[in-house]
Amino acid sequence: MPMRIADSRIRSFVETQKATTAPKISDSNVIDLLAAVGDGSRATFDKMKADLTKPGITRAQQLELAKSGLTRSEKSDIGQLLDKSGFAMDPGAKNFLEALIDRAPLQETFGPLTITGDQKNGIAGIAKPGETIEAINLSTAPSGRLHLADTMVIGTADASGKFLGTMPDVKEGDMIRLRARAADGSTTDWITIQAKGIETRDTRNAVVNLERVDLAATADGITVTHNTKRPLSEPGAQIRFVNARTGEKVDVTATDVGSLPAGLKLPGKAGDEFKVSVSDGKNNVDHAAVTGTLKVPGGTGGIVGVDLPDPKMHKDEMNADGTPKFKLERFTGPLFINEPTPADVRQGAIGNCYFPAALASVAHINPQAIKDMVKQNADGTYTVRFFENGNRSRPVDIKLDSDLYVRAWGGPIYGSSLGGSTSKESMELWYPLIEKAYAQWKGSYDAIGNGGSAGRVMSEVLGRSQGYEWVSPGSEQRLFDRIKRDIDRGIPVAAGTHGSDQASLYTNTGVYANHAYSVLGVEEKNGEKFVKLRNPWGQSEAGNDGKNDGFFSLPMKDFTKLYSSLYVLN
Repeated sequence: MPMRIADSRIRSFVETQKATTAPKISDSNVIDLLAAVGDGSRATFDKMKADLTKPGITRAQQLELAKSGLTRSEKSDIGQLLDKSGFAMDPGAKNFLEALIDRAPLQETFGPLTITGDQKNGIAGIAKPGETIEAINLSTAPSGRLHLADTMVIGTADASGKFLGTMPDVKEGDMIRLRARAADGSTTDWITIQAKGIETRDTRNAVVNLERVDLAATADGITVTHNTKRPLSEPGAQIRFVNARTGEKVDVTATDVGSLPAGLKLPGKAGDEFKVSVSDGKNNVDHAAVTGTLKVPGGTGGIVGVDLPDPKMHKDEMNADGTPKFKLERFTGPLFINEPTPADVRQGAIGNCYFPAALASVAHINPQAIKDMVKQNADGTYTVRFFENGNRSRPVDIKLDSDLYVRAWGGPIYGSSLGGSTSKESMELWYPLIEKAYAQWKGSYDAIGNGGSAGRVMSEVLGRSQGYEWVSPGSEQRLFDRIKRDIDRGIPVAAGTHGSDQASLYTNTGVYANHAYSVLGVEEKNGEKFVKLRNPWGQSEAGNDGKNDGFFSLPMKDFTKLYSSLYVLN
């Protein structure tokens, strides 16, 4: 038998859920049901909801407030929700409803982590005493270079297990993924909540990061792949692919970790272009705003102008038969836009962080050296000069064209510039061309894409011998003085972190294991010493300053804990 809901607010809740693709009573939206039964002559719905979501309020207190206004007809409505709705229910939400109508005793927690409240004044909940609460905003993470596990600590449970945490740049409707971590490093399962509950306004639409999507033509359609370790969009987002040639459209729903469904295929052929749009169900519901375009490799077209041999791709981007998975496109943007700066440099899809970190350090200290090492020739090609073994008497000139391997969205798969657009017509070319020349010199992108030394690169760029400094706790003053002396003398500096075997050291620090960084200087503030750094990704840094540009300052005591080596020149 169908449900016959008497209360208008409960009925509205039911209809709203039925309109979604996956109706669910969650730990977040159950608050609306509690407020609906708790309102009455003593309090409005809004006042009751505000009381129910006060920071630190317990589940028992929430239940008592809700029961204070519960009527006989509302009790029947809740029973129907439990018995007839067919809605999925979080365990905590279901227990709230069962306790509300006296079917079961209220449980204070469900598993090691429970979220309470609507996040208006922070994220409140219950965990085991002393556990830290880690979170990542899945609505903003796709636009950065964050992995799903790249969380930040938002709070610590007190002696009673309660916590109240905050995150920067959280807006209504954002999807937040959380877990609790014990002192021994063990963690709970992940849970996902929506800031302020799904019945409130959603102040920003979902995004979809097309840089992480690759298309490939097969006999029965276009395969779609992406890096599932990094969120592509927010959970539940509706992503639409429209074939610009045929007009055919395919709508898919992002998974609970922001990935595309496995095995997704699109109708089309090599050379087709797909317009991609996204909606969170409340914004851009007509998909009028298009995020960008993806192009399937292959089809007609070719390189115009002088065409020189190109370095082979990294082995991860090669087919079994030795052919590249991606195609080359001719880039025609300017070699330089103003002076070279560290902000121009962005690492691509290979493990060569040492190289962009080194080039950004050189650009910071000596931009003229960058301008001197790469020249455009009269025939439209380029020549890049390195120095073998850091010896200025042994120059190595590499001549190359401006063809770069590109992803489906049109940007380079390897190094690119952050100085402006990444389009073929306008992207600043100095960094990706120097990286391409280095791959040509060393043999392939695979040869330079599996780790290396930032010191060696700085030596090969400037023609000076490389040096090295060990970093360890207690070396703060020595390293502070060394960095200041070198920077003042115009010598570039880079730094490397410990290996992946010490990955736990970097949890919630904003710094990454087995990674190279540019060192841009030192400073002293209020008696504390800091080192200024840049992540060659051009994003993801310690400090949460809200800019997400890769630049950050780190206390020297933290630097000596998280970094293992300093790369310098003699």
